[in-house]
Amino acid sequence: MSETGHKAGFVVLLGRPNAGKSTLLNALLKSKLSIVSPKPQTTRHRILGILDGDGFQACLVDTPGLIENPKDPLQNCLRRQAMGAAHEDPDVMVLVAEPTLPSAPLLAELSALNRAGKPLLLALNKADLPGDHEAALRAYADAVKPAASFQVSALKGQGVDGLLRKIVELLPPSPAFYEPGQLTDRYERFFAAELVREAVFDLYSEEVPHATAVVIERFRELPGAPDQIDAVLYVERETQKAIIIGKGGKALRRLQDQARQAIVDFLARPAELELWVKVRKNWRKDLRSLKEFGYLT
Repeated sequence: MSETGHKAGFVVLLGRPNAGKSTLLNALLKSKLSIVSPKPQTTRHRILGILDGDGFQACLVDTPGLIENPKDPLQNCLRRQAMGAAHEDPDVMVLVAEPTLPSAPLLAELSALNRAGKPLLLALNKADLPGDHEAALRAYADAVKPAASFQVSALKGQGVDGLLRKIVELLPPSPAFYEPGQLTDRYERFFAAELVREAVFDLYSEEVPHATAVVIERFRELPGAPDQIDAVLYVERETQKAIIIGKGGKALRRLQDQARQAIVDFLARPAELELWVKVRKNWRKDLRSLKEFGYLT
């Protein structure tokens, strides 16, 4: 494929946890691909979203948040994923920030992005919420020297089209990397696990969501029948397992129903979901478990 005048490239979305990177990815794609939650550190994997437009293909990469002070090996893995994405020769970087003044250590770290030699755009998110937007914009802009700055609300869609136009402007001439209509490079079973995890973040609080990993044990497509999906939720303590299951299994059934409906909506076809809960003590600190669960390569 070598259309004359066609542009294509990889665009990495970077930022602190809960800055709204996943919401921005979904807004740019006009399709829900990344799970979202008001709770920080929801994103644990890089997720590629492929956006085809008139004469361009933007390969948008959502990343885990830039955790300033990692507290365990899992957070270290997530931080390395985010920083690694910035140094893997993206064509454009988009720094997604909240309208609050950043810390000096964060600004010092972000200033290193200038050395990548790639165009960087600043997207100050949550423009629909109160905050010192102008001061935050200046602080980030002074540190990263962006090619352009935007105030956006990924949740409301404000300013997203202008940001996209600038992204496309900065993409290099290139044929498409993926076939037209392909939305991502991930398999459906990956998104099934993510949607179960999103439901955990929605329905539970405290440490339970962050202490939960989801593994799809079975994903079977049956002609003329609902897909059969079995998933195991791994937590770190028996008390967390009891919270997820709830009295008489009521909480687990609610989780199963919510996650199943989300999976059905995503797949656009019927599916059945069965969940089990197991304890893997301190899995966030165990490198073998992190590798098994796909957080460490």
